[in-house]
Amino acid sequence: MTIRRSLIVYFRTPKAIKQIAEFGELMYYTKKGKYAVLYLDENEVEATTEKLNQLKLVRKVEESLLDNKEYQLEFDVKGKDLTSTESDDIL
Repeated sequence: MTIRRSLIVYFRTPKAIKQIAEFGELMYYTKKGKYAVLYLDENEVEATTEKLNQLKLVRKVEESLLDNKEYQLEFDVKGKDLTSTESDDIL
């Protein structure tokens, strides 16, 4: 299984969406916010970032912070007792 990374690509005009989609799997874009989320293989990230930065319609390219372990959330509900009815947490 290949590891996928996500890039956030900020563009100047919506015309750039077609060019951006050629570099990887375009998952989301917004014309109003002028950014797109692009998924690609981990070994292609550096080369693709350099190519995207060379496009005139692209302002900047960033790696998504959600892929970093610092921003991962752990949901451990097995260790907590969710059936207790204590009202200490309320106001």
